[in-house]
Amino acid sequence: MDAADIRRIRELFDHAEREADPRRKCDALEEALDLLDDASEDGSVLSPSDQSLMRNLRRTNARRLLSQLVVMRNVHFDVWFSYLSLLFFRLGPEVDALLVEDDSLRTAYDKFTGLWGTDAAVALRDILAKSKGSP
Repeated sequence: MDAADIRRIRELFDHAEREADPRRKCDALEEALDLLDDASEDGSVLSPSDQSLMRNLRRTNARRLLSQLVVMRNVHFDVWFSYLSLLFFRLGPEVDALLVEDDSLRTAYDKFTGLWGTDAAVALRDILAKSKGSP
């Protein structure tokens, strides 16, 4: 990973943070996470400082997303589902840690995941987990 890669990832995360449209915000987050994942696939190439930077970018932007969830209303089901996939899987460990640390983030998360019904969110999480675990 070089400086241009890091700059692009930061630009995408910054764009996602400023983006008002939930679908475009999710797309920018997905693209940034894809670039981070691509860089992480070959961990031997990354310096310890790059590895630390990537962890910090994931955690910081997971926190940003969680803090913005509270203002997302009237999100279409397919967009909501995309965010659940991000929250449950792409950012799962970071989100889990942040929810334990900060009750206000937990409240925003609970409200957002309950937009289309808590049972629907749990069912979708279970379906996604099964599909991700299957060959």
